[in-house]
Amino acid sequence: MNHLLFTEDTKMADLVLSHWRLLYVLPYFDIGMGFGEKTVKQVCAEKNMSAPLLLLVCNLYVSDDYTPHHAELKQIPIEGIVRYLQNSHVDYINLRVPHLIDALRGLALEGGDGMLALFCEKYRKEVMEHFRYEEEIVFPYIRRRLEGETTDYKIGEYRHHHSDIDTVLEDLKNLLVKFLSKNCLLEQYRPVLSELFMFEYDLRKHTQLEDAILIPLVESLDNHVFRNAEGIDLSEREKEVLAALARGLSNKEIADKLYISAHTVISHRKNIIRKTGIKTPQGLTLYALANNLISQDDLR
Repeated sequence: MNHLLFTEDTKMADLVLSHWRLLYVLPYFDIGMGFGEKTVKQVCAEKNMSAPLLLLVCNLYVSDDYTPHHAELKQIPIEGIVRYLQNSHVDYINLRVPHLIDALRGLALEGGDGMLALFCEKYRKEVMEHFRYEEEIVFPYIRRRLEGETTDYKIGEYRHHHSDIDTVLEDLKNLLVKFLSKNCLLEQYRPVLSELFMFEYDLRKHTQLEDAILIPLVESLDNHVFRNAEGIDLSEREKEVLAALARGLSNKEIADKLYISAHTVISHRKNIIRKTGIKTPQGLTLYALANNLISQDDLR
């Protein structure tokens, strides 16, 4: 589903006032307050930044249903996404994570809970390792690819290195709500839990931007999806299977639709991946859109 919540003609003040969570997003674009009546387009022009990128991030941030059109994605500068993510890392590493960990440790000391203190340290390490991998491996690789260099690293490996920080956050919330000592008052819990829930939301959107937008765009560089699709020889049946996959059908649903076995569907999927070099569902969807195997209406 595609709900375009904001456009270039949206007033920046209206954007912020309609969704307070965007106060966490705008600083990563180096945008402050005091917009007056200026629109998104006007503010971005003054800042010499990409309006499509700002709109993509804001729409993605406030809506779980938002899916950018293929035409929108082609306007998104990959380098702009990387800078946005790096700016968010600075905030997370220097401010938000230390503040959250200090608050959690304070509760642990007040409640005499050593288990919570151990989880705090585990979580800190998980977050720092996640960002270290991005800063030292992923972002330099992306910039080399943008300059036309080739390497043995493939962006699909990025997903496999995502730390399981969401699970650790879930454990922290459960510890606080279910098991922390009753010596702590609700007034002590509330600000810590509020920050924990907010940070969890931020990280989920951070990961969504990486998985659903950045990785497929970089895969398009690795596989020349938009430029050299004519050089890939998919059979008519493989195109049918790919179109069905892009629409979100399961192997069984595709088999029933095309009157073939599930085993045959799996074989076609392997051939599609081998020929295109694309392994992720998002990347295959982009390929299908770029080659007119499906339309935007098929994704709604």
